[in-house]
Amino acid sequence: MNQLFKYLKGDKNIWVIALFLGILSIVSVFSFIPILVKVKGMSYSFLFFKHFILLILGFVLMFVVHKLPFRVFSKLSKLIFYVAIILLVLTMFIGESVNGADRWLKIPLVPFSFQTSDFAKLALVLYLSKQLIKRKSEFGDMKVVARYIILPVALTVFLILPSNLSTALIIGLISLAIMIMANFPWKWIGLSIGGAVVTFLLLLQIAKFYPEALPRVATWNARIERMYSNEVDGTEQMQITNSLHAIKNGGFLGKGPGSGELKRYIPEAYADFYFAAIVEEGGLLMAFIVVSLYLMLFFRMVRIAVKIQEKNEYAAYVVIGIGLIVMMSAVVNMLVCTKLIPVTGQNMPLLSMGGTSAWFTSIAFGIVISASREIETTTESTVVSSDLNNAIT
Repeated sequence: MNQLFKYLKGDKNIWVIALFLGILSIVSVFSFIPILVKVKGMSYSFLFFKHFILLILGFVLMFVVHKLPFRVFSKLSKLIFYVAIILLVLTMFIGESVNGADRWLKIPLVPFSFQTSDFAKLALVLYLSKQLIKRKSEFGDMKVVARYIILPVALTVFLILPSNLSTALIIGLISLAIMIMANFPWKWIGLSIGGAVVTFLLLLQIAKFYPEALPRVATWNARIERMYSNEVDGTEQMQITNSLHAIKNGGFLGKGPGSGELKRYIPEAYADFYFAAIVEEGGLLMAFIVVSLYLMLFFRMVRIAVKIQEKNEYAAYVVIGIGLIVMMSAVVNMLVCTKLIPVTGQNMPLLSMGGTSAWFTSIAFGIVISASREIETTTESTVVSSDLNNAIT
């Protein structure tokens, strides 16, 4: 292990947690993909090795990214954000339809697609953090605030909203958290929230008269109504009903790897309902392990942000933003599986069989580890300086 960490710099705890999540993902997905074989007629070995290769490439990306100086992300933040906006626009027009929503873009020449909103979340965190630092002295100027901070967030949310309400809300909440952390004026925050609510209500009214403008509105309403309705429709609520039964059947120690039964009747057991499937096979003990891993991961990121804030405020904002992306996605998946919120599509980062989403999660981890490397560099410089002073005296 010590030999391995000669090449893996930065926060070793994040490396270990990421590796453990990757191994758990491979084992669990091997058990969860029979539904895809059954429903879509795909090869079992193809699906498994595709997921395995995606994870391996993800860890390669993490290694490459963690080697980059953190200032690189600051310099490229604007370009990355512009690319994300272009990809979101392309998704609206030529994206692949999944469950009635256009969320994916096909990668040319390879059998992979990617969810552009995953890239957009990370791109916005990098861009917004930079602008909050760069424009801090101009927070009183409404034109500057609107152009460089509020409108970019609004544009990102607006482009994602028609196909993925939950992701749009997560992006909005993460942006709000970073703004608060950066001491962004509350008057602009209030104005932004008010404008977002009014715009959303207006879109809902438009959808009543022109349903084709926002086709997902009917789905949102139906899911909310089904969640709070006392009437049980076996067909409509199949996923959430089987999800709850799967968690109940898991007991404390679970049915054992590969022995889960209800996963075969949850079409998204390998992704959107991952938490329910893994609890059925691993029980409450596995649920505790999974929750603990994400909490430890978030704690490490908060710790890195606190340590680096004085030296690099931009890095602190980015690390907190990435921590929130990971935690909120995991929490939403858990809440959906336990019927605490309406059904929506959010993967468990680095666990679910989410295709190339593992790449963006790995890149995000690499960015955080790159930030932690700066802390190590500062500590080493301080130690060297102290040793030189002692030698002189």
